[in-house]
Amino acid sequence: NRSPQSRSLLNSKTSKNTRTLDMIQRMMNMLLMLIISCCRVRLATAVSEEWCLERGFDPSNLSCDTCELLDESTTLQSLQKEKNSAGGDDSGEPIDLSAECLSCCQDYKVNPILHPDQSLRGKYRYALLTYDENSLDHYGEIKDFIERDMDDVLSFKGEHRFQAVKSEKSGGGPDNQMMMMMGMMGGGGFGGGPPKLMLFEKQKKGGWSEEDEEEAGEVITLRGWKREDVKDMLLILLPNA
Repeated sequence: NRSPQSRSLLNSKTSKNTRTLDMIQRMMNMLLMLIISCCRVRLATAVSEEWCLERGFDPSNLSCDTCELLDESTTLQSLQKEKNSAGGDDSGEPIDLSAECLSCCQDYKVNPILHPDQSLRGKYRYALLTYDENSLDHYGEIKDFIERDMDDVLSFKGEHRFQAVKSEKSGGGPDNQMMMMMGMMGGGGFGGGPPKLMLFEKQKKGGWSEEDEEEAGEVITLRGWKREDVKDMLLILLPNA
């Protein structure tokens, strides 16, 4: 029979091992979620425009409020039901027009016919794009925007309306933490988190910085965004210089 001291030591070791296993399991679950998310983004980024156009949706002009009309059309719903009863699309998958539309639309656009009194043009007074220099290569579309399109935006909006700056933060947010964990577990470190676009509803003396994120009217994580969509959004949401 073991002494009380031996049983206590054994129980302590078992408890530590259980906590270690639980921590490893949580880390593996987070890693799996990140891998799935990254794969989905790569797939959507690579094929979304072609995929949308094949289905009759033009992502460059489609506003999300237009997609609401699909649910209200009894004719389209009837055709969709009939098509699904016959086996779905060419690959045998069920068709969901509303979901397809929503995956192709731009939420920063407004359908002028549905909402003639609403306009997002010039909604925000200032925009700040922040990026981590060490991870920018992993977001090629945003890198291309900074190198090729930013001057065009500045020519229309001016530096007092928009700036792109290197982030001085590291490892703070959940995106950064998950990227760091990927590196620690053999995923080939990604550096910092994805680029962000902060949109402010008013000007600030001396300008806004990434420290003012909580005061932004909207913060958009630019993972998966195309350079032309970022440019288009800024040209719509910011007033001209």
